[in-house]
Amino acid sequence: MTDEEPSGNSRPLVTIGIPVFNGAAYLEDAVRSAMNQTFTDLEIVVSDNASTDSTPAILERLAGEDRRIRVFRNETNLGAAPNYNRCHEEARGVYFKWLAHDDRMKPGYLAAMIETLEAHPEAVLVNAITDYIDDNGDRFATYDSELRKASGDDPVARFAEMVLRSHSCVDFFGVCRMEALDGSLLHGPFHGADRAFLAQMALRGRLLQVREPLIEMREHSQRYTRIQQKVRDREGWHDARRKRGWNLPTWRLYGEYVKMVACERLTSGQRLRAFAVLLRWWVSNWNAVRAGVDIVSLAFPGLPALAERVKIRIFGLAPGHYDLGNRDPVPGKDAVTGSR
Repeated sequence: MTDEEPSGNSRPLVTIGIPVFNGAAYLEDAVRSAMNQTFTDLEIVVSDNASTDSTPAILERLAGEDRRIRVFRNETNLGAAPNYNRCHEEARGVYFKWLAHDDRMKPGYLAAMIETLEAHPEAVLVNAITDYIDDNGDRFATYDSELRKASGDDPVARFAEMVLRSHSCVDFFGVCRMEALDGSLLHGPFHGADRAFLAQMALRGRLLQVREPLIEMREHSQRYTRIQQKVRDREGWHDARRKRGWNLPTWRLYGEYVKMVACERLTSGQRLRAFAVLLRWWVSNWNAVRAGVDIVSLAFPGLPALAERVKIRIFGLAPGHYDLGNRDPVPGKDAVTGSR
């Protein structure tokens, strides 16, 4: 591992990919968190999805400060999924990480992730425990996704952990081996694509977790999951080029699971066990109910948001999800919420 900046056209060890659209409020925080990493052999690839606010001016200024920043701009807004994937297409690193434009990394994040991956060549992804911060950057919760439960040698057991267990998909933003991303789903154009990506990575190798809160995820009112409540709106957010039609995200997610189990490199015995996991999927985490809601939502587009509100009222928030109107600062350094 080296801490020297890349020179000339040499390949950086790590690419940080930052997709953004009208992200002026938090973008500089995100980019500077990459610029200020103690591990410096990196490039910062920013893909601007035709922003109409001051995002281009912010990026021009920051790129003038740091030659490791490479900025790409789409002529039109392609939707989130193609923009995320453009960051990957333009990346040159041996390792790759997406960083949302409103999130931040603590200075030692990359050093810890790269040290872990280089010590475990059989691992394909690593992430840290997550601090949740508010609009002002103040921490109000710490979330343990329990990614370490998918760190064993058995790919089917890892797959089961990612598809059957309730967890917020913060680890989509972990550091990956670039070679493990070849031919993968990357950011699919559907709601739940992050969950499908993590399941596929689990089939491809071990998923590791650094037991320290080194990444900060910002919770605010303009996050995608808060402003896009209708199925059709979410579809357009993911891929602006896609023609409107039937959209059944739960069924699409399940279909992706089936395809990856059929196509990934598994023994015949492992494949049969993985399909058995997918049979169990229907009776875990309300998935059968969600699939039914998808069908009814074709006639009543607001039903998924209503069903989610009813579930939260009865059973509470899922792990890693927080109520914006009821947040108190974390009282102590070691407080961890939202895990089970």
